[in-house]
Formats: sequence, structure tokens, C-alpha cells
Amino acid sequence: MGFRRNPLSLEDLRELARKRFLGRTASNAKALTVAEAQHLFEELEIHQIELELQNEHLNTTRLQLESALNQSNEFNDFAPVGIFSLDAAAAITKLNLAGASLLGRERSRLLGSRLGLFVADADRPNFNALLEQATSSGDVQSGELMFANKGPLVSHVQVKVAALAPPQGWQIILVDITERRLAEEQLRASEERWKLALEAAGDGVWDWNVVTGEQVFSRRFEQLYGFAENEYGHHLDDWVSRIHPDDRARVISAHQECLSGRAASTFIEFRGQCKDGSWKWVLSRGAVVSRSSDGKALRMIGTHVDISKQKLTAEALLLASRFQQAVFDSLAAHIAVLDHTGTVLQTNAAWRQYMVDSGFAAMPCCQDASYLKILACLTEHDALTVQAAEAGITAVLAGDLPFFQLAQPFFTPLDKRWFSMKVTPVHDSVQRLVISHEDVTQLKTAELASLTLANIDTLTGALSRRNFFNLAEQEVARSIRYALPLMVLMLDLDHFKAINDQHGHAAGDVILQKFVQTVAAVLRDSDLIGRIGGEEFAVLLPNTPLDGGCALAQRIVESVRDHPVQFDGEHIAYTVSIGAGCLSSETSFTALLSLADAALYRAKIAGRDRLEVGPAAIP
Repeated sequence: MGFRRNPLSLEDLRELARKRFLGRTASNAKALTVAEAQHLFEELEIHQIELELQNEHLNTTRLQLESALNQSNEFNDFAPVGIFSLDAAAAITKLNLAGASLLGRERSRLLGSRLGLFVADADRPNFNALLEQATSSGDVQSGELMFANKGPLVSHVQVKVAALAPPQGWQIILVDITERRLAEEQLRASEERWKLALEAAGDGVWDWNVVTGEQVFSRRFEQLYGFAENEYGHHLDDWVSRIHPDDRARVISAHQECLSGRAASTFIEFRGQCKDGSWKWVLSRGAVVSRSSDGKALRMIGTHVDISKQKLTAEALLLASRFQQAVFDSLAAHIAVLDHTGTVLQTNAAWRQYMVDSGFAAMPCCQDASYLKILACLTEHDALTVQAAEAGITAVLAGDLPFFQLAQPFFTPLDKRWFSMKVTPVHDSVQRLVISHEDVTQLKTAELASLTLANIDTLTGALSRRNFFNLAEQEVARSIRYALPLMVLMLDLDHFKAINDQHGHAAGDVILQKFVQTVAAVLRDSDLIGRIGGEEFAVLLPNTPLDGGCALAQRIVESVRDHPVQFDGEHIAYTVSIGAGCLSSETSFTALLSLADAALYRAKIAGRDRLEVGPAAIP
């Protein structure tokens, strides 16, 4: 099947557009104002982008369609029946391997040939009539035809014809029934020999006189149900009464279709009752072998084959599948089974319940069966996590890794949980994978708490000295690299020793805590505050010029002065002195901090409760 591809270049597209434009009548153009022209250009640009997006979508859809068609072709080639696609002229545009074999030609040589040419001359009018009936009725038409093969042999086929949307042609399915027709012909010549052959094959034979309702059952047929010879009965009612009640209507309907001629034969599975009252699954085939001149069925012959073992096997497979699902559902981890394309095939109860409880199931992205899209949704598009997972899945599928596990757990922002992710191959022919999400929130919380203890001052909540210095050095390096302004403030609580001596250390601890809270309320989200010593603190102000940093520092001085601390029924007033340094020629945070420390010393000398600024930045 071919596709019309988009132009290969912008020049091709422009040439096509120019030709179409020249074919249109000229419109009454008028001069545009600058605003109207600008608006028009914007609209044209937007339309261009929309066309690009639509083109990308169409290309993606085309690739998916081509993939689906390729898979369909592969599936058709495994089909045991001949499958043909005909165009409006009844020429072959597509066929599978079984179809080529049925016609006795190479597939490539058959393309473009008229299928009707392979039909025997006597049946060609019937074939053409089936095509016309399928087109006019819109229903699938069935019949039997003879196909002329190489040599004197003639193939008998059962044909099903479905009309495609006009004028596309027809879809044809051919089933080789040559052996059946030969068997019928042999039966006409020697019915006993045909019955003996079926008996030898282990099939039970039934012969039904439609007019009288009498039935003859072979010895093997009666043995199949546990009856002795001539013990089963000799009438249609003897057989119908032994069909399972849940299957009876379906079986009778199938035989009525065959008797009326709407179906060439019956092929149906049902349960038949044995002599001991048990039920046995059988496959029943049958066909009308004699009709009156007006088309009424006179005689129907068929077989029963015991398929109980196959049914037991299918039931065992179903039970195994249910057992596997039960095992999956018993696991606390969230489990999903993927195919080789990353599509989710199966999930366990924990996975499904989590999706519902967390609210992810209602999100559009989670309606997609793609695991990577679901993972992106869970992590709110954490690109590093999704890329690592994709690389791991690819490596496992390629056999480069026996399994894969994310180096670090991923975080789900919606419900604030952490999960470890592992990929395990199934080692089957279809390359399935098992994905597990293990909830490690408690472990991760403990880890983060431990990290917090190392990086946060436990009394005040400010950054620890070590953590603050590490972060400050990084920020100074970034500011120097990108020529960004930066300020640092050194803060020291005035007369803090006297406060401890007068009110006690408990009061001093409360003042330190309230002080950090007061300063944090003034700072921005990007600013950092760290505890440098007992009552000494430092504040880093990234991307902040001198004027802005001084204004913020002055607000800190005033806010501390205006917010005395209440402790044990007393209002304890306190103040803070601040020294400010602005990044100029310094190359490290330590050097910048020295400027602020010197300015803080001047603030203390000048009377405290004030701000002093170090040397301004040099242009």
C-alpha cells in the first residue's frame, strides 16, 4: 500500500503553493495599515506553525499506520486461508502466502492479475455475481467455486466476499475445501468407505435424514458418549436432548443456517451428555449433502470429535493466568508487564489502586498505555528519571543488562512519595518486561532527615555553617562567571551575652529562633541564611546590587528592633548589627565575607543596631 508523502523541501512546497495561487481568481486587495499588516504576518506565522504541527502529526500517524499494516501483513501470512484485496477492476492488489499457494503462483507475479481469471469458466458468472451482490447489499457474501490450477487438477474453494468502500474494490477470503469436496465425491461413490475412513480417524459420524428426522450414528459416535452400539437412539430428538442446555440454542441455530443454505457447513463446539450423565466437549462439523430441486435440505452428514482434552488445557491455561494475576495482586509493590514497545499489558491490584487513590488515573497522560508516558506523568516530567528509565529498558531488551534499577528513587509530587524502579526481563518469545515500583518513602524520608540534620542548624533552622559555606562558594563562582551582582551580610545580635546572663540561656535560644524567623520573613526565596557562630549569622543575596542589598539589610535591622520576643511573661527587646559586602574583585566567598565582617566591626564600634557597608563594587 502506498502513501503520498509531503514535499521533500520548502522549495517544493512553495512551488506547489504558487501553482495553486495562480489558479485562483484575484481578490479585491486593499492597502493595509502597519498594525493590520503586522497582525496578518502574525496570523500567517501561526498558521505556518499549525501546518508544521499537523504535518508532524500526520507523519507520526503515517508511521504508525505503516507499522500496523506491516504487522497485519505478517499476521495475514500466518493465516491458513487465502486473503486477497481486489481493486475496483477486480485486480489483485494484495494477497497472503496462503492465497498465492492456492493459486499455484508466486505472489509477486499475481499482483495486478484479475482473480476471476483463475476461476473455472463454469463458475466465473457466480464469482462475478458474488462481487455485485456484496457491493449492492453491503453484506458479506459466501459461496463455493472451482479454481483452475496447473494441470488437470481443480481446486474447490469456499469464498467470502466483502465490498470495500467504493470505489476501492473487495476483500476476498478463500478457504481450500478441495479435500472436503473430494471426500464428498468419494462418499457418493462409496459411502461406507468414507464412514470407515472417519471411523479409523476416531471421528464419530452422524447421518441425518432431514425429512423424517431419523439419524444414524456410527459405532465410534456412540462409543464417544459411552453408549454401546445401537444404544444411543435413532432420531434427531435423541441427539438434541443430550446437548447442554446452555449450548442448545446456539447449536440449533448453526444447523438451521446450514439447512437454509446461508452457511455451507457447520463448525461448532458444544457439550454433549454421556451415558453416565457427565458432559463432554465435542467439535461438530456438518454439511448438507443432498437437496431437493427447490433447494430444501434432504440429507445432512457430519462428525463429532472429542475436544475435552483441549478444553481442559485451555481451562488450565486460564487458571494459570488467574493464578499469575493472583500472585501479582498479592504483592505490595506496584507491578506492570510491558511488551517490547513499552506498552503496559497487565498490572496488579496495588498498581491500579495506587493510580486511583493518588488521582493519577484521572489524568489524561495516564490513560495512555505507554509506560514512559505514565512515568513522566507520575514524576511531573522529570526528564532525567524518564531518560534513565528509557535507557535501562532499552538495555534490558537488547540483552546488554540482566536487569535494570534506577540509581535513585523517583519522586511523585502529587502525593509526595518516593519509589524505587526495577526492570526485569521475562525471557519469552515476545520480549515482555516486568516493571516494579517499590514504595521507599519511609527510607527516603529517613535519609532526607539525616541529611537535614547535617545541613541545618537544629536550634534555629538556619543552614549549618558548613552547608552555607558550600552553597555560598557555588553562588559566588556562578556570579563571577556570569557577571552577576552579589551581596553578603554579616549579622550579630547586640549584647547577646547580657541577654543570656539576665534572662537565661533558654530565653537566649528562643531569641535566636525568633531572630531567624524574623530575618527569613524579610528574605526572598533565593536568599540564604546560615548560622556562622553562637549569635553570628550570614545572609547571601544572589543577583542583588548594592542598593537593593542595603535596603533589604535595613529592613532586617528595623524588623528585629520592632519585634521583641515574649518569654516567660516578659518582652525582651534586642537589636542586630549588620555589615554588608558587595562582590567586586573578590574571587571567593571567604574574601567577600571578610569585607562584610569588617563592615560589621564598624557597625559595632559606631553604636550597634545599624548597618555598615564595605567597599562598593568597582565598575
